[in-house]
Amino acid sequence: MFLLCKEGTEETPNQNDKVDPVPLRTGAKNCRMQEPKRKIVRLPDFGYGAGAWYFITVCTKDRARLLGQIVGAADQPPVQTCLSAIGQIAARNLLAIPAHLPGARVEQYVIMPDHVHLILSITDAERQTGGVYAAPTVPRVMNAWKGSVSRAAGRSVWQRSYHEHVIRGPQDLAEIRQYIENNPLQWVLDGKA
Repeated sequence: MFLLCKEGTEETPNQNDKVDPVPLRTGAKNCRMQEPKRKIVRLPDFGYGAGAWYFITVCTKDRARLLGQIVGAADQPPVQTCLSAIGQIAARNLLAIPAHLPGARVEQYVIMPDHVHLILSITDAERQTGGVYAAPTVPRVMNAWKGSVSRAAGRSVWQRSYHEHVIRGPQDLAEIRQYIENNPLQWVLDGKA
């Protein structure tokens, strides 16, 4: 459950969250910044398309608390997210994914101040709809959603990448659902609120 925040309640990034500059390449003619090496976390030989469920985490750019704030106390439930204007856009566009990408569906999600957790299911929609379209894949869905939120917000909202985990069975799904459900309360218990 989410609350709508009043205008002007978006938090700005914490000034103590400094990012170390990326070192420049030495000896190169073009003094371009060295790009970070990204660890490949995908399963080899897995299609990331139809017939699977995924747990996905997307973070805001520089972990800025753009999406809202957590309200409530651990000893006085409920603890929930009060969505900012950008958080409301993110929620609305998450729920619109099936209308734009048949076969992709958000099964559960939570929007936190600086990240979003979601369970995404992808089915073989071509057989269901009989249409010709670009089949949904995790990268296609995430790029479309992240881009739509940034365009609507009028600014770059997200970090370049996202974390994904293929849900491998009922026990895995149950644990992830519980993690998503408890995330706002855990935020308070961790002293981040």
